[in-house]
Amino acid sequence: MDIQKKLDRFFEEIQKEDFLKMRGLGNEVPYFVFDYEPEYEIIIRKSIKYHSEKLPVEVKVLNLFEMMIDLFEDITLDGLKQFEEDEGTEELFDAMRPTLEEETLVERIGEEAENTQILLITGIGSVFQLIRTHELLNQLHAKVTNTPVIVFYPGTYTGQGLSLFNRFDSNGYYRAFSI
Repeated sequence: MDIQKKLDRFFEEIQKEDFLKMRGLGNEVPYFVFDYEPEYEIIIRKSIKYHSEKLPVEVKVLNLFEMMIDLFEDITLDGLKQFEEDEGTEELFDAMRPTLEEETLVERIGEEAENTQILLITGIGSVFQLIRTHELLNQLHAKVTNTPVIVFYPGTYTGQGLSLFNRFDSNGYYRAFSI
């Protein structure tokens, strides 16, 4: 299917009352994965920006990269860059992981979900070495249960697992619906 047709169909679908009321999910969590070929990243970003401002429902767009940077707001980007130059990339990632794994990110996403009808999560490809999509979704189950969450995923979601950039398979994640 053409990416623009897929996006148009998606943005039509999420406005429907059945989607917003989460009907037909059979007590499953309202989590969805919109997978796409990585080369469509710019089209996806522009479409999300355009539609999220035009939709007649309240949509919150959360970019994981921006959220991650905000978590380290007490450290300047120059400080992170200097740390990486002095210690190396792996050491920087090792220093950042505890903050990202301590549910701080999940807490913030949960807070954002409280005041919206639909939550769109972007930036997966930008943070893939630090935040794993399947782990994030597993942790979110305890925090976000009444708001549909759609993850924009540059790669493939088969319903059985995720493959980032169609190159890196992750541990299985089986609770989201493909959209």
